[in-house]
Amino acid sequence: MTTWGLWYYKWDGSEYEVLSDWNDQKFDYIIVTDGGTGGTEGLTTKYSGVGYNNGYNDAGELIEKIENQWLKGRNYIVEIPYFIYQQKPHARDLNYWLGWIDGAAAWSSSRLKGFYWSLENIRYIQAGELSRYTIETIWGRIMENRREYSENYQFIWIPSLRSLFVSRYFSSEQDILEAVAYETDVPNIANYFNNVFIQPGYYFMNIEGQTIKGGIPYTYSLFVDILKTIHKYMPSNVSIEMEADGTVRVNEDAKDYACKYVDAQREAFGYVLPDRAYYFDTEESTIDYMRTNCPGW
Repeated sequence: MTTWGLWYYKWDGSEYEVLSDWNDQKFDYIIVTDGGTGGTEGLTTKYSGVGYNNGYNDAGELIEKIENQWLKGRNYIVEIPYFIYQQKPHARDLNYWLGWIDGAAAWSSSRLKGFYWSLENIRYIQAGELSRYTIETIWGRIMENRREYSENYQFIWIPSLRSLFVSRYFSSEQDILEAVAYETDVPNIANYFNNVFIQPGYYFMNIEGQTIKGGIPYTYSLFVDILKTIHKYMPSNVSIEMEADGTVRVNEDAKDYACKYVDAQREAFGYVLPDRAYYFDTEESTIDYMRTNCPGW
């Protein structure tokens, strides 16, 4: 089994701030990304300007913090930030992303193990907000650096089904399953990634009391059917993200929703998927609690 854990920092406009409280050996790889309170997907990642050199220098500055201050001795994967700092929905320029990749590779040691595409929306290509050419070009640049530095860089994506479930009206559970099968970008671009971990959204939609658009409850049986649909229609490098936050430590219902990620996989597949990414907010105690109280998590 190989595991990836999300680890958070942010740029506040003048300096970096660490949000996550752990850096030990809980996961095989640490995915370093902005997020937590205040933003995600690049909204709280430094943005010095539009061009290649801006991306190169911004990435180099972040790598220096990761390797020399935050995660000494640990293997990690660094994000490619999507949105412009505090300016969602504006995307950064492709030249910026290419500079970011080159700068991260040039400034890093062998502990950099790859890149994380931070965009969570699962259907930006279908929505016309992103081109397949962009993803292909980014993947090609990662491969160029892989050859230049003789490093086996990974490219990881963790898109959210929740972004699909709240984006249009659904008339039935069957309508939802057909959308999972046919209305995401995953089947079309998964071949540009080493691993894709879909965020099911079951935990967060339930603890927030949110239904799928159209008023359809996100039931456990629907969750199992969604996992079966992912398994049937998605490429073999697609897995799911395990989801929880600190609420599990104080709310029994929240804990039960998070534990269902193990139960649902066993019911859908007969086993728990071996390669998994983990979201558990920023606190180490959350993952410790889940692994103690939900065997297989």
